[in-house]
Amino acid sequence: MEALYRNVKLARDHLKVGLVVAFIVLGAGCQAYIDGQSRTVGEFTDDARIQAAVKTALVSDEAIKGWPMNVEVNRGVVGLYGRVASEALREKAIRLVREVRGVVEVQDKLRVEPEA
Repeated sequence: MEALYRNVKLARDHLKVGLVVAFIVLGAGCQAYIDGQSRTVGEFTDDARIQAAVKTALVSDEAIKGWPMNVEVNRGVVGLYGRVASEALREKAIRLVREVRGVVEVQDKLRVEPEA
């Protein structure tokens, strides 16, 4: 009988721990992602998908892929940073980014620096 009592108590303790963990996970999932401004988990996920798609589009282009560019996304607004060899490449990069699904706006911070 004592063994049964210990098993029931142990099961009850495990249940309490499981409930606490579940509430923590659920609470964290509902919490806004904080990065200086509030974004929901969904917005953060959308931005990560957009960033991956933008980087893939830029790397897939033979003329652009060798140029160092950084991509930042916040609520669908894409910031392009870095340098390109010509105005034509700058315009091409911006056009490629605008074609990505989910992009709301492109903030062009690219510098044109011809190859030496």
